[in-house]
Amino acid sequence: MPVRRFGEERFAGEGARVLLTGNAMHADLGPNQAGGAVFGWLLAMLGQDVGFPAPEGGAGAITDALVARLRARGGTLECGRRVARVLVAGGKAVGVRTADGDVVRAGRAVLADVPAPALYLDLLDPAALPARFVADVRRVDWDDATIKLDWALSGPIPWSAAEPQLAGTVHLGVDSDGFVGVDADLGRTRVPAEPFLLMGQMTTADPTRSPAGTESVWLYSHVPRGGHWPVERVREWADRVEAVVERHTPGFRDLVVGRVASGPRELEGGNPGLVGGAVNSGTAGVHQQLVFRPTPGLARADTPVERLFLASASAHPGGGVHGAPGANAARAALASRSWYGPACRAGMRAVSRTLHG
Repeated sequence: MPVRRFGEERFAGEGARVLLTGNAMHADLGPNQAGGAVFGWLLAMLGQDVGFPAPEGGAGAITDALVARLRARGGTLECGRRVARVLVAGGKAVGVRTADGDVVRAGRAVLADVPAPALYLDLLDPAALPARFVADVRRVDWDDATIKLDWALSGPIPWSAAEPQLAGTVHLGVDSDGFVGVDADLGRTRVPAEPFLLMGQMTTADPTRSPAGTESVWLYSHVPRGGHWPVERVREWADRVEAVVERHTPGFRDLVVGRVASGPRELEGGNPGLVGGAVNSGTAGVHQQLVFRPTPGLARADTPVERLFLASASAHPGGGVHGAPGANAARAALASRSWYGPACRAGMRAVSRTLHG
């Protein structure tokens, strides 16, 4: 069900409808798109039940915790070494070769935390995969591009209303009808005239993020894919968005100590997984969810290559700071070694033959 319809059926007030629609657009589901109600309600439910947790000290704390867990169990981690090829022998992934020519052998499996096109079109030889499958991968439907701003402020945000002052995450810029305009603009590959802004007050959520009495803030908004975003255009967009923030927080600009504006090109440059500034590694639309993510027939982390598993947000359930695709890939790798592993692989081969020839 579209989130706009869901809000109209369930709530009489504008506030709940705007909240649900904004939640749905954390992904790329517009107010009239099928499936938006699920995302909107899910985030509202999680927010009411557990809040929107923020890792103490910054997002890197999540990575640090995962690495500590890995090392405590005898694992090793090598950073700064780009993988150039997944090695396949006898239809099985047996290791990887790095860009500098080193070969790392895989004892059990290879888990690839990269976008699906990068795995199947670059790290593997596409000629060794079913042609229809490769064609499906080339048609992966990405989510909208993103521009992100980061500010360091000398004081708390001077909200004109009391409600946002203690919120870690704030939706800003549009009402229910405004969301329709944003979605229409993006659908016509136009930069939204009145953008929907997602804003995070990180020091409010986690006092360790900046010195007492200051504020660390991020904001992002979606723009059409494929646009040309040189530094000058990103800066102009940032100035326009900052003016929107100023309308709701008079005196905001006077508090700015520093600002960093990152367009789609800069986001992908910092993280190759953010292809074209897409933060969810593919649309959340129903045509690319569940059994259709990233292509028809690959609802699991399994791939057409035995012992190779897709662990990125290109796999179900998609983007977000939840680790579910990686957890699914790890479980699938373990299951492949179990007594029922051969049956699972046979099923995957049958599905692949049916769908891809």
